[in-house]
Amino acid sequence: MSDVEGLTAARPVRAALVLLGAAILALVLANSSFGPQYTEFWRTVYLLPGGVAVTAQAVVDKGLMTFFFLAVGLELKRELTHGALRHPKAMALPFVSAVGGMVAPALLYYSVNHGGHAVQGWAIPMSTDIAFAVGALALLGRRVPRNLMIFLLALAIVDDLGAILIIAFYYTRTPRLIPLLAALGLVGALVFLNRRQVRGLGPFLALGTLLWLALGLAGVDPPLAGVLVAASIPASGPARQSGAPPFVLAKRLERWLAPPITFGIMPLFALANAGLAISIQALTAKAAITVGIFLGLLFGKFLGIAGAAWLALRVRLARLPTGVSYRHILGVAWLGGIGFTMALFLNTLAFASGADRVAGKVGILAASPLAAALGAIWLFWSPPERLSLPKKSGAHRSGRLRTRPKGPHPKP
Repeated sequence: MSDVEGLTAARPVRAALVLLGAAILALVLANSSFGPQYTEFWRTVYLLPGGVAVTAQAVVDKGLMTFFFLAVGLELKRELTHGALRHPKAMALPFVSAVGGMVAPALLYYSVNHGGHAVQGWAIPMSTDIAFAVGALALLGRRVPRNLMIFLLALAIVDDLGAILIIAFYYTRTPRLIPLLAALGLVGALVFLNRRQVRGLGPFLALGTLLWLALGLAGVDPPLAGVLVAASIPASGPARQSGAPPFVLAKRLERWLAPPITFGIMPLFALANAGLAISIQALTAKAAITVGIFLGLLFGKFLGIAGAAWLALRVRLARLPTGVSYRHILGVAWLGGIGFTMALFLNTLAFASGADRVAGKVGILAASPLAAALGAIWLFWSPPERLSLPKKSGAHRSGRLRTRPKGPHPKP
């Protein structure tokens, strides 16, 4: 990743604090005398012109979150074309670690909830919240090597890609044929715009809006339209005269979207979904779901990331980034258990409104702060490795995920 851009661009600590503040506010409101009004506001059905019925929560979850997925898609595309994901050797360790960090939590959750309808929540503990994880790492400043931040970002991008694929192929109802065919036609039109290197944003947004409607009518989760639009927006452009950099629509759009999503849409999503009236009944009604998600996030993510990374290093499939030790990887493995935005989103897809969804929230909100604390404490006592690089090598100025030079491979 050439720069720390996207949803956490240059302000990771502030982004995490705003998101945390929104989550705390939601919990306070849900457990105050305003609790009934808070719940009623998000769940009240409003009739729009044309007889369309919506709720405030649906506007956030199904509407505004489309822009969040658009930003995630743009970030993923950037890394695939110009960032760390385009270098197979550098990408090997975060990719393998991310896969392990998705498989282990799912298996842990399944072991607790197999045999019942609650098993459909298996994907909830698979996701890492990039804003909180990057914010926690940024708080440590120079106590962690810069390459560790790049490793975490690469891991989180693969994690988000896995979540997107699960939403598309598992949490999609049986699609309706005609709207689905219309959606496929719109995707074809977006591909045509991409091939023609269209530089205006208007055509992409117009087709994206129609695609959002078609996916909703087809029974596919509408926010996935954001990812499909992001995939179609050109990530390169013709070079300008006088040595000026090329016009890149995807990069400009990503920069435009980052502030409103980071400081607007994501906190609003937290405010709409993190509210939980804490009671003995809420904590125990569906204990298996809560325990499965808690164990999956707190221990499944750690064991999956750490174990997959150890195996990849052991068989020499990957190398540690320069300045990063395996102890640092263990700290990131703890931070991987911070599952918030994407985990809450998956929770809304896996369970209908009621006791199951509440139990899912309890597991997410209980495990995430513990994972953040464990990761931060672990990394605080894990100073960067001492390097013997030439002073003018420029090794630290590159945005690539740098790996160790060839030679004897260190044991983790």
